[in-house]
Amino acid sequence: MAAAVIIVALIGAPPAAAGPPDVDSGRLERLVTVEGILDHQRALQRIADRNGGTRSTRSPGYTASAAYVKATLEKAGYNAHYEMFSMPLWRENAAPVLQQTSPTGRTYVAGSAGDDDSPSVDFIAFEHTPTASLTNVKVVPTDDIVIPSPGGTTSGCELADFPAATRGAVSLIQRGTCAFTQKLENAVQAGAAGVIVFNEGDTPGRSNALFRSAPFSYPLPAVVSSFAVGQELYNAYKAGRNPTVNLATNGFDEEKLYPNVVAETRRGDPNHVVLLGAHLDSVPAGPGVNDDGSGTAFQLELAEQLAKAGAPPRNKIRFLWFGGEEDGLVGSQYYAAHLSAGEVARTDMMLDTDMIASPNFARLVYDGDGSTFGSENSGPEGSGTIERVLTEYWAQRGMVSEPIPFDGRSDYVGFVNRGIPAGGVFAGAEAPKTAEQVARYGGVLGEQLDPCYHEDCDTYSTVTRQPPASTMLTYATNPALAQQQADSLRGNALRSLQQFKNTLVHAVWYFARARNAFPPKANAAAATTATSGHQFKYRGHERTRDR
Repeated sequence: MAAAVIIVALIGAPPAAAGPPDVDSGRLERLVTVEGILDHQRALQRIADRNGGTRSTRSPGYTASAAYVKATLEKAGYNAHYEMFSMPLWRENAAPVLQQTSPTGRTYVAGSAGDDDSPSVDFIAFEHTPTASLTNVKVVPTDDIVIPSPGGTTSGCELADFPAATRGAVSLIQRGTCAFTQKLENAVQAGAAGVIVFNEGDTPGRSNALFRSAPFSYPLPAVVSSFAVGQELYNAYKAGRNPTVNLATNGFDEEKLYPNVVAETRRGDPNHVVLLGAHLDSVPAGPGVNDDGSGTAFQLELAEQLAKAGAPPRNKIRFLWFGGEEDGLVGSQYYAAHLSAGEVARTDMMLDTDMIASPNFARLVYDGDGSTFGSENSGPEGSGTIERVLTEYWAQRGMVSEPIPFDGRSDYVGFVNRGIPAGGVFAGAEAPKTAEQVARYGGVLGEQLDPCYHEDCDTYSTVTRQPPASTMLTYATNPALAQQQADSLRGNALRSLQQFKNTLVHAVWYFARARNAFPPKANAAAATTATSGHQFKYRGHERTRDR
């Protein structure tokens, strides 16, 4: 009842202003309601409750979530279907081997996935490494290893970091700054025969061996070692003692297929397709009712309302629900990579709907034109138009917003890499709220924009009421203050839903009704199968584990 009262209070928003001629989203904004979105979020919570508290891609909860989305769409009249993507399951059939053969004979202690960050082991094989063995191979460090580390070393983040002697050698790389996957891919390009990534050292929590993921079907034997192992090999190299090692990994990728869910409007020009993308999976730790149950539920509610009588879209709208986002944007990257050149050319744009119900939210919009964060963090040409439509909607209602870079953390990545204009809004995840953001949006200073991000409390109760005090950052030192802060966020996620759903509805309808919204050369660039130059290497929302 309390949630219903809050929703009623929020619905008194001003009517939508008309865009260009024949583009008025007001009626659709009124049809797409917070209550309708919550109905679907409640269903996702029930699915998680019946499946161990999670909807992660490899769990039955994901299968049930996909079935729910498909059935809901079919009931609304859509021809919904599954499109399978490959997300291999890695199996390790024997312990890895790392032995120093010179200048000192030493056998290091191997660990497995269960030994992640354990001080009792010296190294662990990367997930997705092959069965491969190297004998008495020289170790060659990258050029920019720093011991002691200042924090955030850039070792291996650029191909130029690898000296010519890396070819045929085991590359020694220090952790820091960029993703492990980026370092590993650069080692392949440099001609390395194998890889040892050692923990950074001299920083709390960055000393032990780790279990991390390499790209699927990674071709080289590769391990993550403790800082001590890396330092020993590096010091031997710098002393001119030319260290050599035996290195072996013993694993294989077993193909596993999972479904993306796809549906599109029956009407609309098939040569101008507007894509909406949400991710359907959660992290294993929780049900993901905000991340990304909020985007999933919004798209379902919008699809249902679009199926009812009313003005048809001029351009076709395609709804996409991706799996494997939390495992590295796997479903969306697979989908985008397998679009033909013709399909890319017929795609006008992609709108990302990932996390719109954060309890301590900020109104964040992807910097499509690079005017704030530079061209390297922008979308393909035409993305600035998406940014403008989203920000102007809020600005016309006296609501400020702020830009964020395309940093490779959500499902837009695969589409950006194909040259498709992209954009979206984001209510925030693990970043702490700044004083400037509190002045703009209210909320709790210094607390995460989503206090339950990737935790078991990302639930329907948190979205409709408030986060638990125990998840607030101040709880350990001041439980009473934490409770006050949590209480102050009561109903805030509902406010976030109300504000974000309206600007998203407006943007969808704008691009579904407008002709020639994008410059011709943007669509011409999309027609090629070559990538756009925006080659992101990050692995979705798990970025903080990858650095």
